[in-house]
Amino acid sequence: MLIDRPPSKYRFSMFVFWLMAVATQLNFNHISNMIFGTGWFFNLGLVFCSIFLILAVRIPLRRTLGLPGYLIVAALASYLMIGGGVFLITDSEWRTEPYRLPLIVCLAILMITASALGASVVLRRFGIEYLLVRILVIKAIVCILILASPLLVEYVFHTLPEHYIGVHRIRFTGIFYGPNLAGAAACQAVVLSLALLSSRRRGFVFYLVAILCSTAVVLTFSRAAIFTLILIYLFFLWSPTPNMHTRLRPYTAVRMISIFVLGVLVLMFVSLEYLPLETDQSDRLKWMMDINMSTVHSTRFISWLFGISYITESPLWGHGLSQFHHLEGTIICPGGPIDDYIFCGVHSTYLLLWGEAGVIPLILFLLFIGSLLRTRLTLPKSLVTATVAGWTITLAVESMATDGAPFFVWNAFIIGLICALVAHVVREARERRMKEMLETRNQHDFGPGHAVQGSNFHGK
Repeated sequence: MLIDRPPSKYRFSMFVFWLMAVATQLNFNHISNMIFGTGWFFNLGLVFCSIFLILAVRIPLRRTLGLPGYLIVAALASYLMIGGGVFLITDSEWRTEPYRLPLIVCLAILMITASALGASVVLRRFGIEYLLVRILVIKAIVCILILASPLLVEYVFHTLPEHYIGVHRIRFTGIFYGPNLAGAAACQAVVLSLALLSSRRRGFVFYLVAILCSTAVVLTFSRAAIFTLILIYLFFLWSPTPNMHTRLRPYTAVRMISIFVLGVLVLMFVSLEYLPLETDQSDRLKWMMDINMSTVHSTRFISWLFGISYITESPLWGHGLSQFHHLEGTIICPGGPIDDYIFCGVHSTYLLLWGEAGVIPLILFLLFIGSLLRTRLTLPKSLVTATVAGWTITLAVESMATDGAPFFVWNAFIIGLICALVAHVVREARERRMKEMLETRNQHDFGPGHAVQGSNFHGK
């Protein structure tokens, strides 16, 4: 249901919104860096686009961001202010590129706000399906580029450092530097394809996109992404979305694709010795089948334990910005184009927020995640609630395995989109309840048919 139609002056705002969608989801910055060695100008362009949307779209933020939007913006702002203040007071050493981290966090805040405003305009003019189908088209292109990783590394990406080239040849990453990032982006596409598939009577294209993007997730060999993929299919298998066009609520397609993909994953895990995999690839998959603390040698687990022990030294206010991006004394990781090897970070957004800025941004971020999951319980099941819940699961798991997941521009855009979708359906639900209450009150006060008599009386 369309609430209202924005004026024609917002046409250029919608163009800017879609320009941001393509630039962030196709990751123009990383593509430019991997081809030409630099891509900062794309982030600068996103700054100008975000400022334009914030100034041009005259919709109150409470109707676009909603409670989840305010929570995530407050989490990022408190992280920046508290972490920055602690850094200045303790006079710590900066452990990332100078000024890069504060600018990235500020850009994420701008992106969340701007994408929520732009999405609200599109929702009011064209509706929910129009917006999500076109986002899925962009996401499907991302998955195709992930599947084309060997060709990209061989013929397109000429400025990748040697250690990145080795990772890209074994684990498909597409237009992202890391396989965890690529896997999470592909999981977002799987969520959207399954949500659209379960809400339409004809969705063969969405079926194919779900298979395509699921394959992209598995080929990243990201354990976090594969685990997320399993959670997504279990979610849609047991909690499908009601069909918006019929009363029969047919879930056959979603159930079939869920059982098929889960069956393939199980078969792959139990038959690893028969698959043509590299040693590193098979080891990563075997790790998922045999997790116990006596055999854990994962970089991520060791970094978590080291980070937690460091957090206990200052649990309330943290240690300052950048201190958990590279933890001295922990495992050595491959570095960027400048350094061959550097200390690993904490490999967790939750521990990063807590370790660098204390409990306040961590609590706000957890409340943000909880408020989004709550929409699935409090609002009627629909395309929006299924998409929001699936994307929230993806972000929550990605935040366990990646430093600063909300800071990435593609995630910031999706977060703003999530906030706009939630605000849209909450507003519709509130208006629907008010209308039902008024109709019930009229029937209770005057009885059936009395309103018609009253109108005839006034017309005399």
